[in-house]
Amino acid sequence: MKKIRLGVIGLGSRGSTLLGTILATGDAQVTAVCDVYEDRIAAAEKKLTDKGEPAPKGYTDYRQLLAGKECDVVYIAASWEDHARIACDAMRAGKITALEVGGACDLSECWELVDTWEQTRTPFMFMENCCWGKFELLSTSLARQGKLGTVVHCHGAYGHDLRDEVLGGSTAITACAIICTATAKIIPRTSWGRSPCFSG
Repeated sequence: MKKIRLGVIGLGSRGSTLLGTILATGDAQVTAVCDVYEDRIAAAEKKLTDKGEPAPKGYTDYRQLLAGKECDVVYIAASWEDHARIACDAMRAGKITALEVGGACDLSECWELVDTWEQTRTPFMFMENCCWGKFELLSTSLARQGKLGTVVHCHGAYGHDLRDEVLGGSTAITACAIICTATAKIIPRTSWGRSPCFSG
């Protein structure tokens, strides 16, 4: 199987930690990395070459990475205030786009993500990582097999108080599209008003 050629934009704590996870899959080759800090680029290059991987091309400007031919997919773990802009630029560049949580800081950025996807149809996914953890997959399997009895209520939240981590206080963590993962279909905007998530 041909390996995915991946560019990683944002090499802070999240992006640099996930380099090892990406390599462990064996399905991807990190061919480009980007961060505004050159020492992070050098650290990522060293991490990859120490694992026997070729050195990726390093960039300090994500737009140059998007214009390059080194990668087909980008994983975005940059500063939250840059997420939506970088993701929209990536979709416009035709790069399959994986966007780390938060995703958007306000409703206008949510709509910009939706509008850009509708215009480009470039594959896009929010990378909420805990959906695919062992505990979550086990729980899903047990529920589908009927081992938990009848599920009558579920509740989920992104309940982390991150105000100290985000400059300027709290940031609204908002999903811009309801994506039905079971069928991988986008629910049309005309149906959003019927969702309790978007009511009143």
